[in-house]
Amino acid sequence: MNRLLVALLAVPLLTAAAEPKASQDQPATEGQPPASPAAQPTVAQAPSALPPSLTPDQEKAVKEAVTREVEKAKADMRDELRAELQGAQSAREFMETSDVAARPKLEFLQLHGYMRLRADLFDHLDLNRDPDAAGYWVYPRPIIDTSYNAANVPAYQVNHGTLTSANMRLRLEPVMNVSEQIRVLSQVDLFDNVVLGSNPYSNDFRMGVFGTSGTLPPLYGVNSDRGAIAPKRAWGEVQTPVGLLSFGRMPSSWGLGVLTNAGNGLDDDYGDSVDRVQFAIPVPGTPLGNLTIIPIWDYVSSGITTADASYNTLTNGVGQAIDRDQGDDVRSIGLKIIHEDTEDELRRKMEQGLASWSYGLYYTYRTQTYDFVDPNAAASANQNGQLASPTQPAYVHRDAYAHTIDLWSKVQKGQFKAEAEAVGIYGQLGNVSNDPNALEGPVLLRQWGGVLRADYGFLGGKLTLSGEWGIASGDRDPGMGNPYGRSVPSTTTPTYGVLFGPNYYANDKVLDIRGFGFNPAYRVDLIFWREIMREMSEAWYLKPTLRWDVLPGLATTLSVIYSQAIYPEETPSSTGPGTGHTPLGIEGDLSVTYTSDDGFTAFLAYGLFQPLSGLDYADPAGHEGITRAHAIRSGVYIKF
Repeated sequence: MNRLLVALLAVPLLTAAAEPKASQDQPATEGQPPASPAAQPTVAQAPSALPPSLTPDQEKAVKEAVTREVEKAKADMRDELRAELQGAQSAREFMETSDVAARPKLEFLQLHGYMRLRADLFDHLDLNRDPDAAGYWVYPRPIIDTSYNAANVPAYQVNHGTLTSANMRLRLEPVMNVSEQIRVLSQVDLFDNVVLGSNPYSNDFRMGVFGTSGTLPPLYGVNSDRGAIAPKRAWGEVQTPVGLLSFGRMPSSWGLGVLTNAGNGLDDDYGDSVDRVQFAIPVPGTPLGNLTIIPIWDYVSSGITTADASYNTLTNGVGQAIDRDQGDDVRSIGLKIIHEDTEDELRRKMEQGLASWSYGLYYTYRTQTYDFVDPNAAASANQNGQLASPTQPAYVHRDAYAHTIDLWSKVQKGQFKAEAEAVGIYGQLGNVSNDPNALEGPVLLRQWGGVLRADYGFLGGKLTLSGEWGIASGDRDPGMGNPYGRSVPSTTTPTYGVLFGPNYYANDKVLDIRGFGFNPAYRVDLIFWREIMREMSEAWYLKPTLRWDVLPGLATTLSVIYSQAIYPEETPSSTGPGTGHTPLGIEGDLSVTYTSDDGFTAFLAYGLFQPLSGLDYADPAGHEGITRAHAIRSGVYIKF
């Protein structure tokens, strides 16, 4: 842009130098006599418009220099505009999960991310209940406050149920701008949710951990369930004349985040990363407005690779691994169609009092033909496929497919905004058995869910009243989803009185999975859906919220959440078909957040959950009864 300023300043100087004086070539103003003919210059008297200080060669050199600088400035402006358009298209493509559009585009390396430290106090998130019919607590309890009877079966002991913990994360998101049209993005977490005080070491073994001198880095499989460094995403973006090409392991998000959610918030723990190739093509001027059409190819699961069968420690981790068989792969093709106003378009419409309407469609088709029963045995068979062997690795004919469609829409005018998302999944698992000689299925997939949210601002936006309603389909089999992968005593007949279950049993009249679960990164509350259930599933909730921006950077939020199951049989209160209760609980959450202009954020939140009849287990006589759960959450963040 400096070149353009120089050029613009030089042009009027040359123009002024090239113009004759007003008294010589302009008519006289009103009230003044015209100049005498003798004073009028002739062509012979003015052969050149150059000032005395410039020669013709100098004039030519100056004009050439100005022309070059103007062309360079134009090229710079074109590059900046292309980069801005690419950033806006990237933000639209990833549904605002990538804030590339807000970053400078001409620096080669940009480093973004955050450092966070969080501390939590949970009290009685187990709801003071005995283990359910499958033998599980509602939530992990303090070990010392868990007693065991003569049969070594855990039984509730009334004492206290308070858990405290703290954790940290350093997230790095470097962006390498190879050019204005090409960039490489990534996401790397250091000490990802590592519990403070874990991995201690001591120089004095006489005192054990009491004599701890410091901490060791977490090593996966050695002293931790995760490593000290976790590369999570790396993908490239290339702006072509047709559209934006993206490829690699990238974030996946859509709409409100009910189905797929990148989890890029400062307080998020979950988030979807996908191995994907996609191409975003802008299509302006359609009857539905300016659209972006994005075909997608996902590598969901490659199954067994040659690396899984390598036993030679000299070559482990070296070279290129190859997918051993395409039959066990899970593949997905999809399409996103988006119409969304950019930030500038939205601001312009709001200033003019117009309404902004954005909408989109997200569709995927997923398939899998075969599945190896024992991946380790299948991988080791035939030593990378090079050793002849009559042994055939055991596999089952999975024959699975699923159609998923997600519709999203957002309307905004003035201080009012409404947003909705609806999801439907239709498909089947042809065979869910892991026995090659048995068939169990087909298991139908009939799932649906959605969210409707509305906000209205008062007092110039300082006060915001929100309402949210969400629902996830359920069925009459016991259990409300199964995010923990819990087993049940029997997969043949239903086991009622459990909180989590498989949602289908061998003796069911129709084998199906009708229970839908929200993405774990979708945040509803502080306690029940976030901590106890891990996802909103097989229920509906109603959530009014009041937010008050007290001062610039200081805000407080109050939410009340009522939750209710779809069917009574799926709740822990059920003892059989036609029994149980659907009300799950009422929760109140209060939070205060401070955000500074230079990237520092701190928050303090308190949650109170009152369980209702749907969570009152039908356990043996003598139990104490369900109690309230409390949570205090706090955190500090530095965003850069």
